[in-house]
Amino acid sequence: MKKALIISNMYPTKEHLAYGVFVKNQVQQLNEAGIETLLAVNDNPATGKKNVLKKYAKWALNVLATFRKNKRDISLTHAHYVFPSGMFSYYLKKRYNVPYVVTAHGGDINKMAKKSARIQGYTTKILQHADHVIAVGEELAQTIQQDYGIEPTRLSVMSMGIDRNIFKLGDKQQMQQELGVDCERTNFLFVGNIIEEKGVSELITAFQQLEEGTATLYCIGSTKDASFTAKVKALVKSEHIHFIEPMPQAELARYFQAADVFVLPSYIEGLGLVALEAMSCGTPVIASSVGGLKYMLADGAGVLVPPKDAAALQQAMEQALNGLDINEQKVQELLITHDAQNIVKRLKEIYANVE
Repeated sequence: MKKALIISNMYPTKEHLAYGVFVKNQVQQLNEAGIETLLAVNDNPATGKKNVLKKYAKWALNVLATFRKNKRDISLTHAHYVFPSGMFSYYLKKRYNVPYVVTAHGGDINKMAKKSARIQGYTTKILQHADHVIAVGEELAQTIQQDYGIEPTRLSVMSMGIDRNIFKLGDKQQMQQELGVDCERTNFLFVGNIIEEKGVSELITAFQQLEEGTATLYCIGSTKDASFTAKVKALVKSEHIHFIEPMPQAELARYFQAADVFVLPSYIEGLGLVALEAMSCGTPVIASSVGGLKYMLADGAGVLVPPKDAAALQQAMEQALNGLDINEQKVQELLITHDAQNIVKRLKEIYANVE
């Protein structure tokens, strides 16, 4: 094939390391697998109506300029997030007959499409005109199939994949020592944006109900939602809760390796790739029974709790103080399925079928 134009409304920079890092990872994996890519991405996480309009206008010009400059070399576009990214792919197909693949990540279907009838309409158009739709989790795929009438032949369930060269088993004691983590305590880890939908308030509440002196909690993620971050920090009464800003993935892997338990108490989640990254580092997972997580952690691959339920979360965390009973065979099967190399092989097949 010629080149794939990757369109995404999230892409990381040195200043914003976690902002759509999974898209960057997949682009690198595609390049390593022999697929040439061009980028037309928004790497500005600024919020607020004025900022959003400004950054999206700049991004739109970038998408169109990149396409016009390279249109003879482009065989397809791949949009990450149905809306707004998919609008560009939809336009380029209508205007220039360029086929496209779109990946739904969860928030675009469960949250964005519900913001207005207009966005719902755009979402429907983008999905129905796509040559192939990828959903990162099973529940998301079911929603797309049922609510948007997308036939199974045009729909694949496929995560963004985990790089098992980075997220791998490590020497727990050595990592704890290097990172200054107290090996006498049970160390809980959360990785994700510090926002309401990630269940951070419930996590703080549940952690502080544990017996004093038994555990530490590390929360790694962007605190860009200043008002919510202030609310969360007002809940904190324990000196054993630490907030850490996002970091490069190789450094993040060391925290996964040092942690005793990973906790992801989200309200909604397309898949929950960070849970797989934790498992790949040998760290057991407690997570909400939502979205892709409830499929991923079924059959004992992890511990599932109801969302928005601090008491149930606390109970699971108390259980973890004495060790969790995890189905290691199921975990290994998941890691093979979601290995980035296997994901890229499947993606190459999809590209070959639509170009």
